[in-house]
Amino acid sequence: MTGSSETVRKPYVLYGHQTWRWYAQYLRDPISCYLDAREIYGPVGGLGNPLPFWKGGRQHVMAFGAVPNRIVFGQPDLFRPGGQVLRGPRGSAQRRMRKSIFAMHGDEHNRHRRVMQPPLSRLAVASYAPAIAGLIDQVLDRWEVGKPIDAYHEMLTLSNWIAAHLLFGEADFERSLAICMLIRDWITLDVEVRTLKLRPSLPGALVRRLLRHAETLEAAVRQLIEERRSAGAPGKDLLSQLIGAHGDKDFAMSDDELVAHSVILHGASFLTTASTLAWAMYLLAQNPAVAAALDREVASKLTAWPPATGEIDAMPLLDGVLRETLRLLPPVHHTLRTVAAPTDALGLQLRRDDRVIMSAFMSHREPTVFPEPDVFDPARWMRDRPGPYDYIPFSAGPRLCLGYAFATLEMKMILARIVQRHRVALVPHSKIDVIYRLTLCPSAGVPMTVEPRDGAFSAAPVSGNILKLVRHG
Repeated sequence: MTGSSETVRKPYVLYGHQTWRWYAQYLRDPISCYLDAREIYGPVGGLGNPLPFWKGGRQHVMAFGAVPNRIVFGQPDLFRPGGQVLRGPRGSAQRRMRKSIFAMHGDEHNRHRRVMQPPLSRLAVASYAPAIAGLIDQVLDRWEVGKPIDAYHEMLTLSNWIAAHLLFGEADFERSLAICMLIRDWITLDVEVRTLKLRPSLPGALVRRLLRHAETLEAAVRQLIEERRSAGAPGKDLLSQLIGAHGDKDFAMSDDELVAHSVILHGASFLTTASTLAWAMYLLAQNPAVAAALDREVASKLTAWPPATGEIDAMPLLDGVLRETLRLLPPVHHTLRTVAAPTDALGLQLRRDDRVIMSAFMSHREPTVFPEPDVFDPARWMRDRPGPYDYIPFSAGPRLCLGYAFATLEMKMILARIVQRHRVALVPHSKIDVIYRLTLCPSAGVPMTVEPRDGAFSAAPVSGNILKLVRHG
């Protein structure tokens, strides 16, 4: 199956008291809001002004599926993404760091993307494999057979180490890691403030803490940039490559842009990677037949470490496990786009500044494209290939994720090495709840035990809302 579902019901628009339930549900649990809205009204519709008898103001449009994805992601200058963090006051470090590649549009975005693409290209990414392999083993060497681990915490640590090494360099790894910890804490604070922003009496002190932390983070990265420039010799880390990179007409990035890009690249990469890997470990542990088959594939195909060129790509089940994990539990389960100019699209009259909510989670559960959409079935990827706007864990269209090739290699290497060295089992009767905190992540981790590679694969009884989102084949 390679096609998309093109059937779209007539869009709906709700106003006044009709919207109250949906806005409240969206703020509390966006996934249940999307599922219920699609079931009752269809895949496309708008929530207008919640004030009775007034149809002015901004609309929030929910649009799910390949057709809306093609319309919105295919026209990034009309449907514009915003920054990944809060705007912050004018002149603040918070606002400067928000102005990254994700918040740029038009020629400005294209110019920066051309400069940032080469170090993240598929060819360049292959050269990172030895460094990634060494860091993977440093984390896995700490695991003890028979001892518990929190898979999410371990993957956060590992993805943070890899991001620190490749983004800021290995020469002073402790310093690189310290900057990455500042980034992690900044993103955590930003998420906390956004969670509280509808409660004016609560977030004041937290907002001030966020702004102060942004200043500290910006200063640390600026100092590193100054030192790299003074050193002269270009390093292999991504920041050094961006400092020395030039685009058309001798374009070079400003310090403000370098800070914003490097900070947001780290934040976007390590959290999404950690969430995906934790969910992949959970899904494998709960699907013994798949885990056993992957164990056999890795044993037969992974002959060297670091893996030789092409070995990782020669494992179709490993590829299917990663793709299926990203399909069922995409780390960025929804994204917002702002309408830049009035337009008739998605069957609605859209005004400037209307918001369109796109959802990878919903697109990935279209049953005409993905039969039995709630079932974990990695083998589906050996049978079928969905269209580019059906499957969107890395977005789609002209603004497809810059780090797609790097993230894919990193996650495949980590999963393959875990399988090669250990069997990990879920702690029985664990409560696994899925929440949205910038990424779709476990609310209280994924408790597992490290076992010998003995082939004794078995599922464990669990509870939590994960059981509403995923059925095991």
